Amino acid sequence: MYTIEQIKTLPDFLLELNYSDGGIVVADFKPIIAKGGVFSVLADPQVFNQVRLGERGRYIEWPDELDFCADSFRVNQAVSDGKAAEIAVATAA
Repeated sequence: MYTIEQIKTLPDFLLELNYSDGGIVVADFKPIIAKGGVFSVLADPQVFNQVRLGERGRYIEWPDELDFCADSFRVNQAVSDGKAAEIAVATAA
């Protein structure tokens, strides 16, 4: 079970997620925003930048109950030694 300790918003709809085990993931939200639907609201930078940690770092969330599980960013990712792994967020978690 992974937990996120810190989120940093980056330009171009990227998030840097710092995990409690030292892993870092840079998540690209452009693909999920481009699909439209419920996550299309994140195309507004003012909304996107409202991201915050959920309870115990188990998820990230935005207003209106939009969220992604911390595990979803790490599954099948080789993240170690504090080096960032870039992923494109393709599906809602």
